[in-house]
Formats: sequence, C-alpha cells, structure tokens
Amino acid sequence: MKDINNTSNKEYIELKDIFPQAESIEVLSEGNSEICAKRESAEFGGIMKAWLSLMETARQMPALGVSIDKLTQEEKKSGLWVEFGFGKEVWVWNMNFTALLVKICPGYRGFNVMRKIDGKYTGRCYYLDLGEGSMSEFYNFLTGFLAEKNKRD
Repeated sequence: MKDINNTSNKEYIELKDIFPQAESIEVLSEGNSEICAKRESAEFGGIMKAWLSLMETARQMPALGVSIDKLTQEEKKSGLWVEFGFGKEVWVWNMNFTALLVKICPGYRGFNVMRKIDGKYTGRCYYLDLGEGSMSEFYNFLTGFLAEKNKRD
C-alpha cells in the first residue's frame, strides 16, 4: 500500500489505492446517515472488504464531471451513497480532498467519485471504470448489510 502521508513521494498513486487508508466510512440511504463506521470497527472492515473487491477491476479514467456542492447535497437526499473520510487533506492526480463520495447504483459500470474539501463537494471529480463489472454486488452487499443492521436496531 502506498503511503499517502509521504508528501515527498513522487510515485504515481491510483485513486483505488487510497481507499484502504480511509479513517471512516459513512453510508447514506435516502438522505439519512445509516452507518458511520470508524476504521477500528467490524462494520468498517466489512464494507471496506466489499469495496476493495469492487475496486479489483476498476481503472481510473479522465473525468469530465464537476461537483457543485448545492446540487450534490440535494442529490444525496435520495438513493444510496458511501463517503470515505480521510481525516486530513490528501492529494491524488493534483486534486485534493478530505473525503470521497460515491453514489451506489446496481447497474453502474463506471462512476464519478466526488471530492469533499473544506466541508464542500466541489470541483472536478475522479472517474472509475469497472470494465465488464458493475456495482451490483456491492449494492446488494450494502442493502443486505443495512437490512441486517435495521433488524438489530
């Protein structure tokens, strides 16, 4: 795993290599925060394992998407979303962030990854292409995970 703390490291870092270094994962469903898992928790480990399985075939591609905070906040009120928090400013491909936000849709074969900086989703997005894969398995994992959590609560 490449060290995101080593700012003198001029090695190329792929976006998908950054996710394991997240400090927290928040899962939002229909605008409600359903899970806010810290690195040490079992929930974090389960979600991260499923996410990294999705990332096995992911390729970072040039992105044309731009995030506008007001529109992103409104869009987050519906659907299923995952936000990876890093607890500090991180740079990948000359773009900075403290958190990364992804909309989870089963049919997606590629998707924008929105950057959060200074508490706002703003600026250019990253784009990950899943090739022949899709988000279906990760989507099913998350919805099953949420259903189990809701039974326990």
